[in-house]
Amino acid sequence: MEIEEIGSRVLEKVKPTEEKKKRVREISEEILEEVRSNLKMENEPEIVGSVSKDTYINDPDIDVFVKFPLSTSRDSMERKIIETGRTILESSKERYAEHPYIYGHYKGFEVDIVPCYEMEDISKMKSAVDRTPFHTEYIKENLREEQKDEARLLKAYLEGIGAYGAKAEVWGFSGYLCELLILQYGSFKKTIENVSGWKPGQTIEIEETDKDFDDPLVVIDPIDPDRNVASPVSKEKFSLFVLSSKLFLDDPNLKFFFPDEVRTLEKEKLSKMIEERGTSLLGLKFPKPDVVEDNLYPQVQKCLRRLVHHLSHRDFEPLHSGYFVKDDRLLLIFEFKSDILPDVEKHRGPPVWVEHTQDFIKKYREDVYLEEDRLWVDRYRKYTSVKESIMNIMEEIGLGSDLNKFLPEKVTFLDQEKILKSEKKALTEFYDRRFPWER
Repeated sequence: MEIEEIGSRVLEKVKPTEEKKKRVREISEEILEEVRSNLKMENEPEIVGSVSKDTYINDPDIDVFVKFPLSTSRDSMERKIIETGRTILESSKERYAEHPYIYGHYKGFEVDIVPCYEMEDISKMKSAVDRTPFHTEYIKENLREEQKDEARLLKAYLEGIGAYGAKAEVWGFSGYLCELLILQYGSFKKTIENVSGWKPGQTIEIEETDKDFDDPLVVIDPIDPDRNVASPVSKEKFSLFVLSSKLFLDDPNLKFFFPDEVRTLEKEKLSKMIEERGTSLLGLKFPKPDVVEDNLYPQVQKCLRRLVHHLSHRDFEPLHSGYFVKDDRLLLIFEFKSDILPDVEKHRGPPVWVEHTQDFIKKYREDVYLEEDRLWVDRYRKYTSVKESIMNIMEEIGLGSDLNKFLPEKVTFLDQEKILKSEKKALTEFYDRRFPWER
């Protein structure tokens, strides 16, 4: 199938109909009017983001930004927005980016109402969200009508491969970044062709800058040249985009846009798989902190990295690890070659010609021996089971400010049988390492 034909079929599914666009416009106007009447202020609230730019796919979130004079205190404008959102929106929740804003629902649409400062010059910016209206205007002024669908295709593609969104859950490509890539390369197809040749450090300098960035991908923000729009993109999602682009060009198909869901395996099949691998599993389950996702995910990721690091340092060396965020709990899964180690470990000492070699001998005395030019000692381990080791790590090392209060007292350890019994979906995803388009 040709890329152009695939693009047409994708747009049939993701591009909003004229009826839906009309509905989105009507709801947006209603929300704006509600905000105006509640705030009773001179400043005009405005719709920003993909709805305003007409580059959204499927059911869009509606982003409302309310501009306040620079003289307004942050506490004042934040309080007014939170109160307004609680009045207008259903199931409203206070969220936090660089400062609080309000999220909720309005007649079936997800809505964010965000305070920012009124300014004509970005140099007067007081917080990161102050850039957003400028971003919206830049895209509206520069993205040609026919390129809106090209941006939709790129967003749908990245969503399909699991790399769409700059939030901490994904660490991928934001909608604004997608639009800038279309502006840079002209179309979805040309973007994919160029991405297939990217290497780490790829730089797109839309505006000149003297600032250096140490990121896999650098896309200079045309609104603020000291900022890299692609800074949230992780090395893994950057690599995934490059790899998928190569494979898509070799064999274009709809699976890159619409992959199948992972089908949960039955307990018997999972058990047989683990038996054939000859490994050991351990799960950790603990309560989910009541914090916003962009604060939660980095902590969970940090917690997992630190546990893997310290377990590896103690010779357990997890083969694989993963985390799963549920409605009210967090689950970590580890796969080990073995969850039990011998009582004795071989501990490396210094080469014999370095200073203070005698200190090593004095510490271990008659247990020290020589192999080639280096001293060694066989010593007893402090922890021989992975469970004991994890408990000790949790007691001694910070694993995340909002997670520490649950560790280790509220952690439930799940052995292999318990994971197989209660976490089949998570375990299936843990072992399914196929690329989304291969499912």
